[in-house]
Amino acid sequence: MARPGRSGIRAAAHARIVNIRRGRGPLVDAHAMLPAMTSQLPDGPMPRRVGLLVPGGNTTCEAELNCAGFAGLSFHAARMALPRAEDDAEMAALLRKAMAPPLRDLAACGQDLAMLGCTSAAMALGPEVARGLLRQAAPAEDVGSAIIAALRALGLRRVALLTPYMEATNRRVMRYLDAAGIATTAALGLGLNASPELFREVSRTTPARLAAHLGRLNHRDVPGILICCTDMPTLAAIPALEAALGKPVVSSNQAMAWAIARQMGETPSVGGALFAA
Repeated sequence: MARPGRSGIRAAAHARIVNIRRGRGPLVDAHAMLPAMTSQLPDGPMPRRVGLLVPGGNTTCEAELNCAGFAGLSFHAARMALPRAEDDAEMAALLRKAMAPPLRDLAACGQDLAMLGCTSAAMALGPEVARGLLRQAAPAEDVGSAIIAALRALGLRRVALLTPYMEATNRRVMRYLDAAGIATTAALGLGLNASPELFREVSRTTPARLAAHLGRLNHRDVPGILICCTDMPTLAAIPALEAALGKPVVSSNQAMAWAIARQMGETPSVGGALFAA
């Protein structure tokens, strides 16, 4: 006889506890039931843990990674306040302070990998500082480094850039790319990080709206497109966008998924030219 799955066991335990509390079942200690029932859980190793450090309002990064088909991984997010400053040095100093409390929370969870899942923060800090801070919690990756590695894997030295950011943040992204030897030949920033209320629209971006944004971006003579921001949903849209545009499309969350897959030896169910490469 097949064992019941975890969800079925938990549902049965909950239903029985509810019935006991309503006087519909035998008078037994409800909490004493749980060890016996959970001992029936299937054998096997628990998933390895990946810690994500994301901005407080980000609702897309962990959702997309949890849906990316990483069978052997679980994702655990800690949230940080995202400061605002145009000067890179000032922004980096503010980020160090903002990241300290959530990094302590990630370290307490015993993660197998820690990933900084905020593109603008990673690019303000730079790869060495970003990874150095995250190593307080676990072996570290950051989305900025993941993007550069992904573009290089595809042989892309020139990109057209789409972001939800204002011009000042776009300039920071372009400086980061330029320092890695990648030229930005065209850029479109949607200006949605002007306020928290506006930025909530980023996580509501549909594939159709994403395609419409790219239609406003001048990418005709550019070999690839980069979409920056971990709060912008992209994973489901990328295969169709690449088919329609005839060129690779790399996004923050796709690059993160690719970097995590390489680091952890996993094979997620994410499409696109990057994973084909």
